[in-house]
Amino acid sequence: MRFLLQFFLLVLPMQLLHVYVHAEPDNLGFVSIDCGLSGPSYVDDRTNISYVSDDGYIATGEKHEISSEYKSRALYTSDLSLRSFPSGGRNCYAVAAAARGRKYLVRARFMHGDYDGGERNLASTPVRFNLNIGLDFWYEVTVSDAARTYTREAIAVAVASSVSVCLLDTGHGTPFISSLELRPMGIDMYPEAVANRSLGLFTRLNMGANNFLRYPNDVFDRFWGTPVYITEWLNISTNGTFMSYYSTDHIRVPTDVLRTAITTSATSVHLNITVYAASVGQLPPPTERAYFHFLHFASFEQQQRQFEMYFGKVKWKHNNISVHESYSMQPSYSSKGVYMLSNVSLVATDDSVLPPLLNAIEVYYSIPRDDTITSPDDVDAIMAIKTQYQVKKNWMGDPCLPKESKWTGLQCRQDGVESKIISLDLSGNHFDGTIPQALCTKESLNLRYDTNDGDLCNGKSPKKKNISVLTVAIVTPIAAVLLVSAILFFCFCHKKRKQQITLGLVHQYSVQPTGISNSVSHVDIKGHILMSDDHEFTYEELVKITNNFSECIGEGGFGPVYLGKLQGSIQVAVKMCSRKSVHGQGIREFLAEVDSLKTVHHKYLVLLIGYCTNKNHLALIYEYMSNGSLFDHIRGKKANVQTMSWLQRTRIVHEAAQGLNYLHSGCVLPIIHRDVKSHNILLGEDMHAKISDFGLSKCYINEAQTHISVTAAGTIGYIDPEYYFSSRLTMKSDVFSFGVVLLETVTGEPPIVPGVGHVVQRVKQKVSDGDISAIVDPRLEDAYDMRSVWKVTDIALLCTKEVSDDRPTMTEVVEQLKDALALEEARHIDGYSDNGQGSIKPDSSANWAPLAR
Repeated sequence: MRFLLQFFLLVLPMQLLHVYVHAEPDNLGFVSIDCGLSGPSYVDDRTNISYVSDDGYIATGEKHEISSEYKSRALYTSDLSLRSFPSGGRNCYAVAAAARGRKYLVRARFMHGDYDGGERNLASTPVRFNLNIGLDFWYEVTVSDAARTYTREAIAVAVASSVSVCLLDTGHGTPFISSLELRPMGIDMYPEAVANRSLGLFTRLNMGANNFLRYPNDVFDRFWGTPVYITEWLNISTNGTFMSYYSTDHIRVPTDVLRTAITTSATSVHLNITVYAASVGQLPPPTERAYFHFLHFASFEQQQRQFEMYFGKVKWKHNNISVHESYSMQPSYSSKGVYMLSNVSLVATDDSVLPPLLNAIEVYYSIPRDDTITSPDDVDAIMAIKTQYQVKKNWMGDPCLPKESKWTGLQCRQDGVESKIISLDLSGNHFDGTIPQALCTKESLNLRYDTNDGDLCNGKSPKKKNISVLTVAIVTPIAAVLLVSAILFFCFCHKKRKQQITLGLVHQYSVQPTGISNSVSHVDIKGHILMSDDHEFTYEELVKITNNFSECIGEGGFGPVYLGKLQGSIQVAVKMCSRKSVHGQGIREFLAEVDSLKTVHHKYLVLLIGYCTNKNHLALIYEYMSNGSLFDHIRGKKANVQTMSWLQRTRIVHEAAQGLNYLHSGCVLPIIHRDVKSHNILLGEDMHAKISDFGLSKCYINEAQTHISVTAAGTIGYIDPEYYFSSRLTMKSDVFSFGVVLLETVTGEPPIVPGVGHVVQRVKQKVSDGDISAIVDPRLEDAYDMRSVWKVTDIALLCTKEVSDDRPTMTEVVEQLKDALALEEARHIDGYSDNGQGSIKPDSSANWAPLAR
């Protein structure tokens, strides 16, 4: 769960300031880079995996193609081209699709193919260079055959929001690379790969198989090779279907791998596997490095196999028990040990009916992480500057370390085990505009910039070209974000100062801004955005409705909200678009919300009554929800707000779930709300709940669409981490956010408590301890059905699963909450009383209104 905490406390502040470092994973989450590719992106015809050029990942090196005589020897299209690095001691790829704390399989491939015209006799004088993950030595690549493709894999935890792979020239020929691939792994997979240690693949073998295997047979795209067989082995296989994995299986061996195995002819014959190989000479000696052995087993027969494992002469001592498989087609069983490289022997016990069996084996070596690194916060901020604004400097690898490879224009200072960036020179990049004054007055980072276009801090007119220095902070994640925001301001504020909501600006936002049908047609000569129906109010009418905006009842990111009255008695809420919003995201949100609510109607969605399109006074008019929000009642501090009972809480979240489910499954094309939180669940006079605030909503454009590719947005604490890191928005993103609301409802606590962690993390820990009462809001004073609380907690934890495919649909959530509500209602029928506000019968109809559009 650590990456979730880092996500909510560190990365999202960057999201809120609209600063993005974005790579383009495909729909599998894979990043596949064809190094040296000159043509367009393509889909490999053997794997159906999409590959892109490395132009966006590195600015150094030379592009080449392998010689024509070797092209028939290339296994994949990505082997046909390469990038070489004849100059520079260190050349690094920074793959910015990583999520800090997430685990990845990293793979590099190298095919020489005499790209240089055979300038070097590789057989007698191999090309050798070092391969690093960041600052850490991964492998010494030794290329002695132009026709061979060399592959290196590692499993690493990203310490920053990018993974850096570096080629280091050691003076033995020109480094080169053919392809670089990044594959996200499950957070629980290969637990030996941790923040301070990566795992380098030594060997991975599919025993009993005749063919190499990778994606799509392995959803994580691991390479499974075939061994060189010895005469004592017998190949066996099955076409059966395996059961699901054990909960303790952290490897997830593909079914196709488990269907083949090797065994021996009799129980008296040992099954011996040699894992020592000559290539180990390219690594430190085994005595200086830990090797992790993973052996994978799956029984084929119902007869008993029982055997013991030996690494050399050392018996495997995990709990001092033998491996025992006794039933046909059980899930795979993976055993691991940390040993020096040696022979592995499987020896049948006296009680075993059948000889030993082995389906697959993996061996990894440890890649210790360097204790000293540049602060990940600083790395993320500086990479954002480099990537977003195409800084024309040779910046690659770790910004501060090693010192001889420090980035030009940076000064760093050692602070414990971390290096901090204390000076940044951005001169020569021709930024213009004005730096926000708050940034100009910050301390502890010297920022240098050109003043030939004017003093960016003091707003002075340009004179002659010179350099100015200002001091800003980069010592915290927020301050690092301010620096990146300043660069954004450099580039664009000069133009923005000249723009109001003119014809051109409105036209910019009127072309399908949200993916929802857009009813904006044009701007009339009076400066109004013309809509397609008759729910429009004039500004003069708004003044009258709100009594000259005399009673402000709230304020959000869009702007202030005022109480109003129609026809003297019908209360409404008038949400005005602030001047700041008009020049930012506000107009997008205005159009999105109007388009959503004009076409979507449901008893558990807030009703849009009308809008005002005066260019200086954009406004939305809603039905008034007199009892505020769910937030107000479970976490807010408003006066005269009573503690909400558990019966009311379950009823409200059940109704809100129905409204959200209607958006997902009751509309002709699904709508994703994108900002589900307790603030946006509003309560009417009768305490019925309604979903509100559709300013960030997105709609599918056809029935076949599986996701929407869009830069992540939402509210800190509620946003789905998978959506944030992949930019793949799905209905399951709303499910995650709603799961956070459910946990908030149970605990009465905010999503994030500084220094303690995210509510998902906190609740999981208490649930694992078996103490459900410890998570319940103490203000409920034990007045609840414990089974109802368990059911809500359980569905909430399912909603907040890290992998979106593991989460339920909102339809399933509605059903579970219906059961939880019934349990609590039964408690009241049996003689208990509800001491909270109201007592409304639930309405379980999820599709109260006709289909939208």
